[in-house]
Amino acid sequence: MLIYTGQTTGTKLDRIESLKMGICISSTPHRNPSKDFRKVPCFLDNGAFTCWTKGYPFQEEIFFKTMADAYKHGIKLDFVVCPDIVTGGKRSLDFSLEYASGKLKTCSNLALAVQDGMEPRDLVKYHYDMFKYIFVGGSREWKWKTAESWVKLAHERGKLCHIGRVGTLDLLKTAYSIGADSVDSTNFTRNDSWEVVKEFNKWASV
Repeated sequence: MLIYTGQTTGTKLDRIESLKMGICISSTPHRNPSKDFRKVPCFLDNGAFTCWTKGYPFQEEIFFKTMADAYKHGIKLDFVVCPDIVTGGKRSLDFSLEYASGKLKTCSNLALAVQDGMEPRDLVKYHYDMFKYIFVGGSREWKWKTAESWVKLAHERGKLCHIGRVGTLDLLKTAYSIGADSVDSTNFTRNDSWEVVKEFNKWASV
């Protein structure tokens, strides 16, 4: 299970590389991706969660600028999280599908963020063709109540499954146990909690 963490440079980036982690490139103002990110796995977050926590609507122009900056630096993206509406249920699905069939139609590595109120039955066959990943977002309670079913669904459909905001040892173990392919948390770079990753890697290798 690949663990992505927050954007950083210097010795912290070296630590990410040595622990075989990746970076979540966040679509936020004044946080441009670095060309040094090319040496670790990366994915692009759309920034919707940050906007939501601060009371702003989705900032499309920042999302596309961050994507363009990553492209200019030659950064390969494992996936791009399609714009969504946090805890938005079917409204979020409609919002994501609009982008997936429109401005992001030529993007071959999109992730669909599933949110509170969404159910597997809401996704019909043609939806899966638009996405490479299912990204389990939403509120903490909903996420962990439904995460295993989303992982199972993704794998049944030949997709990968990522779970967002997994920053503790217990949550890493839970995500691994239910078969998640990858997770992310800024906790590791923000709080220098590298020992959590080391302890998880040791546990997972047994």
